[in-house]
Amino acid sequence: MLVSLLTLFVCLLILALVIVNFLNTLHTKYAFAKNLPSVTRTDESVLKLLWRLVCASDVGKFNRVVEAFSLPYRLWKVWLGPVVCLGVCHPDLVQIVLTHPDCLEKPFFYRFIRINRGLLVAEADLWKRLRKTLNSAFNLRILHGFIPIFETCCQRMIDDLQRIPEGETFDVMPYTARCTLEMVFETSLGTGCLPPTESDCLIRHIKRFFNIASNRFLNVHLHYESVFKLTQRSKKEAESLEYCNTVASQLLAEKRLKMSQSKTTDDEYEKPRIFVDQLLRLGNSFSEADIIHNIFTMIIAGNDTSGQLMAYACLFLGMYPDHQQKVYTEINDLIPRHHSEPISPDKLKCLTYTDMFLNECLRLCPTAPNIVRQNMAPIVLDQTRIPAGNILAISIFAYHRRKDIWGPDADQFDPDRFSAERSVGRHPYAFLPFSGGSRNCIGWRYAMISMKLMLVYLLRE
Repeated sequence: MLVSLLTLFVCLLILALVIVNFLNTLHTKYAFAKNLPSVTRTDESVLKLLWRLVCASDVGKFNRVVEAFSLPYRLWKVWLGPVVCLGVCHPDLVQIVLTHPDCLEKPFFYRFIRINRGLLVAEADLWKRLRKTLNSAFNLRILHGFIPIFETCCQRMIDDLQRIPEGETFDVMPYTARCTLEMVFETSLGTGCLPPTESDCLIRHIKRFFNIASNRFLNVHLHYESVFKLTQRSKKEAESLEYCNTVASQLLAEKRLKMSQSKTTDDEYEKPRIFVDQLLRLGNSFSEADIIHNIFTMIIAGNDTSGQLMAYACLFLGMYPDHQQKVYTEINDLIPRHHSEPISPDKLKCLTYTDMFLNECLRLCPTAPNIVRQNMAPIVLDQTRIPAGNILAISIFAYHRRKDIWGPDADQFDPDRFSAERSVGRHPYAFLPFSGGSRNCIGWRYAMISMKLMLVYLLRE
């Protein structure tokens, strides 16, 4: 009996020492944040906080995030279990985080997207190699060469829309999503588009895939792989992953076959190459997983962002007929409906109000509502030295609505805020629809050109 009690005492003592050591480590690790304001509600009990973290709806959790990032702080902290997350809310600090060479890493929860070797999620060292290789695939000369292909895809979208009976209510998102998917297949991947039924199926799997990743991000208990694997979502994610990887593998095989059958001259080696060609040309530098993950990344990024934004643009056109008329008049004056020649880059550049309209859509409905980084070395923000390994979060959704940045009408839809006159003095890191710094979206020009052309075709027809 005495031995048993002694054993129990020793076990409890060891457990107590482990807990004390853990708490001491946390205290030391996060001592730097003790003077930062906290956005955790002090009136909430532990049980209520746990309920909010686990049981509240995703919309409720998203609103809590927006609420926190709307508070009048430049830099604040919140505890996510035993981990501190820092909210970055001022343009000066946002610029430091997004441009600092030691803030290129993305935290663990980006791995929920499951394309760890792709440009979007890759660890910093791999990202640098990929970005250097792929930058030339997104130069303006190549993008301008895509305009005729974009126009063909836009016309197919219009043909599909015109088959809808007059006066019938419909969801425009499947049409804009299919159009952007066709653009990605025919330009960046250099293959023909999928049949409508297959493309719609791929879009459904992509949507499910992202919804599951977003759900994991918002639910702290699902951050643990062992817990997530017990859920039904894990099985659905596996199904979507398998389908999307199969599509990417088939595209890769098709592209390799075409390249092996074509004769390549010395002159062709000097020509800039599209996205997938760049990866295949340096096949020895990248693994099969690297290439497949980047094909998958391009399909997801090119389709989900532009297709979704165009659906929002259609919504805003309907909600604000005065702005719709201004965009329509500009388009009709510069590129009338029966304009027989291909639309030139110079014509697109002249659509200044259309640019302003799209920018306002992107401000209020950013396709990536959050940017999160992890510092790989100590950095200083507002005289606070932040040790390596901390999570730095920026809510673009809330940031684009901050009245201290965008004025008292920040919640209102007003494309004129992007006029040359009203843009004077605006912080260069106030507007971040495609992130910022060296790890910004590689395809932002691609997205703007394709979306502007879609808007031209939608309003002209």
